Amino acid sequence: MLVTKLIAGAGIALFVIAGSAGCAANDKAAPTSLTIDDTAGVLNAEKLNDVIGELEFREPTDVAIYTRTGEYSDNINRETLDYAREVHPEWISDDPDDYGDYWSDGLFIITLSVEDDGHGQIGTYFGEDRKVSESRMETMHAAGTDNFRLASWTDGVIDVAESGAELIGAPPISAGGWAAIGIGGVGGAGAVTGITLAVRRSRREAFARALDKGSEHLTQVAMDLQETEIAATTFPSGSRYAAELEKKFNEFLDLYKASDAERDQLRGLDKKQRSQTVNVTRAKTFQANAQKLDAIDDAISAASALYRRSPAWQRAWAAQTKPFLDDLSALPEIVEDAENELAAPAVALTSYGEQARATVERLGADLATEAISVDDALDRLREMRAELTSKLEAFSEAQIAAFAKDESEADEMREEMRKSRRGSARAGGSILDLTYGYSYFWHVADYHAGYRAGTQSVESSRAAASSSSSGISSGYGGGTSFSGSGGSSRF
Repeated sequence: MLVTKLIAGAGIALFVIAGSAGCAANDKAAPTSLTIDDTAGVLNAEKLNDVIGELEFREPTDVAIYTRTGEYSDNINRETLDYAREVHPEWISDDPDDYGDYWSDGLFIITLSVEDDGHGQIGTYFGEDRKVSESRMETMHAAGTDNFRLASWTDGVIDVAESGAELIGAPPISAGGWAAIGIGGVGGAGAVTGITLAVRRSRREAFARALDKGSEHLTQVAMDLQETEIAATTFPSGSRYAAELEKKFNEFLDLYKASDAERDQLRGLDKKQRSQTVNVTRAKTFQANAQKLDAIDDAISAASALYRRSPAWQRAWAAQTKPFLDDLSALPEIVEDAENELAAPAVALTSYGEQARATVERLGADLATEAISVDDALDRLREMRAELTSKLEAFSEAQIAAFAKDESEADEMREEMRKSRRGSARAGGSILDLTYGYSYFWHVADYHAGYRAGTQSVESSRAAASSSSSGISSGYGGGTSFSGSGGSSRF
């Protein structure tokens, strides 16, 4: 009888099968699963399956190999944890006593992070019942160094896996046990079939998610289409924002027609076509376009209510102020992150938030009494949001100067914070976001996330630099209580 265990990942999943005859040779022997998520596209999966299938562990061990394309500053401990949480939650212990803070028992993860210049990082991670000392981790990593430096990625991973099996221990599996699956023969072909099926299934699932979410947005847009068209064609002449929204509506119609046709085409694809990368990309693009349409639809409806002073105008104005008020409410988070020497400007920033909130209230009151026009109210709101963005930009430079030790670290932080400003279409009806673009204003939540990403990136670089010649970097970065065994080093 054959025992089969499949772990399906986002990249490549392998069947690893052991015959009962082989297991009977040793009481501790048991089937061992192997998962290969080669997102960097650098491994020979069939060779790994053949070689690692012959390794002997002290107790049944689930081996997981994850490759990624990375950068020097990456904390691959954290990258591995984030990947596991998103793609392989089964890698994280579900024992209630562990609170999700440890790797699953019986697990051995090898992470390979490949950088553009041929260098990179290697990480090994263990369930608490498989953990090893730091010196043994160093030995495992060193085993693969020579091949990694030659860009022989598959052989390097095999070296690390063999060293891990040697140091963790291994049950003997008889030749007859592995012969049952035909190493290098029919069993190898079966493993390759398993790889193909798992990859195709993963792509089909991604296709379905994107198509479903995009269809939800597009259905909502279709339901409101007639109302949106009436709103867009009855804006008052001479209005600055109305003129911009009319232009957006022309783009909206073209994009709607194209998206509606694309949805029909995507729905008509068969199972094989849905598993092709090009069509998964099409589905994700469709989803993004449908989300954008929904945002344009909301903004046009809000503008119409404001200009016509319909019964919904107050709700429409609330949709305009909400992004800014949300930003003001989030300012205290920045104070929590501020270094001691920046306490005064941080408090001043919070104080500005209180004053700005009062100004928004007065602006709404003026709009209610028609003491100010819709365009002038939007202009004033734009000025306040731009002012907050300028204050955040200045404060970010102060925070960077306080944290970074040199210009290289400062640039690293700026890059992470810049990434945080990349916006995407949001439903809700913000005329300013639609008119000026979703990254024109810096949202405080994005700033907060960018600063934390910047400090973590620099801390990871410092740790990597300190362990570049020897030693293991074992931290998972800030913002997590995860304490799973394992660590990484550079090669």
